[in-house]
Amino acid sequence: MPDTHPLVCRFGAFGDMVLLTPLLRQLYQRSGLPCDLVTIGGWNKILFQKMPYVREVYSIDSRSAPYWFNRSQRELVRQLKHKQHRFAWVCETSRKSYRLLERAGITRDNSINQLDLNLVEGEHYGDKWLRMGSLNPAGFDYPQASAQALDSELFVSERETLECRDWLQARALDPAAPIICIQAGSKRTTRRGRADRGSNSKYWHEGNWAELIGRVIDHLPGAQVLLCGVPTESDMCDAVRSLCRHPLQVHNVADDLSMRRLLALLSLAHSCISVDTGPAHAAAALNCPLVVLFGKANPARFRPISSHSPVKVVQGYAEANPDSEPDIGYITAEQVFEQWIAAGAPCPGYRA
Repeated sequence: MPDTHPLVCRFGAFGDMVLLTPLLRQLYQRSGLPCDLVTIGGWNKILFQKMPYVREVYSIDSRSAPYWFNRSQRELVRQLKHKQHRFAWVCETSRKSYRLLERAGITRDNSINQLDLNLVEGEHYGDKWLRMGSLNPAGFDYPQASAQALDSELFVSERETLECRDWLQARALDPAAPIICIQAGSKRTTRRGRADRGSNSKYWHEGNWAELIGRVIDHLPGAQVLLCGVPTESDMCDAVRSLCRHPLQVHNVADDLSMRRLLALLSLAHSCISVDTGPAHAAAALNCPLVVLFGKANPARFRPISSHSPVKVVQGYAEANPDSEPDIGYITAEQVFEQWIAAGAPCPGYRA
């Protein structure tokens, strides 16, 4: 018997998947059934494991590998054929994605597809997904949900919060003190080659981070600054810390930060300052006051979105040519600090 749970396909990175959550909520509210999700990367099962809008996550480990040489693709097709989902929304433009889904019986004719949407100049991706969620595959006759807010959403359990507090104490950190999360690295930073190579549009110099952290601690003397990331970003975090004026209040936790622990940490944090990358979107979704540094990407389309907390975007331009292409290298520590103040982050009523 065909499965009537909505099926959503998105082969995206961390931030892309967080921006998908308004669509998942919309389809859940319309149908009364949690969605099944087709993704790339097993980490998605961890990201969405606490979300009431998601029932099951199917993931592949590669989209570019030839089908007959990739076990995860063949297993995905087997699983989808077994389920026989009646209703699917495909948030993809890649022809390879559509060819893979066609093997499981999901075609352009029996699903809602990003390829078929009219283009809207400068439209935020969250708005695009909500537009898709208002369209009906054949037979999907559920009423429209009430007006949908454009905000991301992630969930952290009470147990995860308590475990995070215990983890902070085990690292000699005070869970009651203001915690400032800094995300200096990104996937581009961890690729081979120098972090400051021209192709890395999300690299902000370690000296800039150190200057910013000094300003933050001067303004909020009791703050504990946590340099976040994945283990491959730990060297960059060490380099930032080595340049800081208050090194005893700056801690590199990139070597011990699982995804669920990161989410719990962001749910407790006083604020977060980040380059444009996945953890920034997670901070916004968890209503952690956020300042995000953008490089060449367009914030109008990709900015993190939050339901209750401020999200401040900073872009840099050459002073001699304000009409030039934005470049993260032109952003100053003073600009970021001012936006951190504007976000209301230094108020004493932080979330402890």
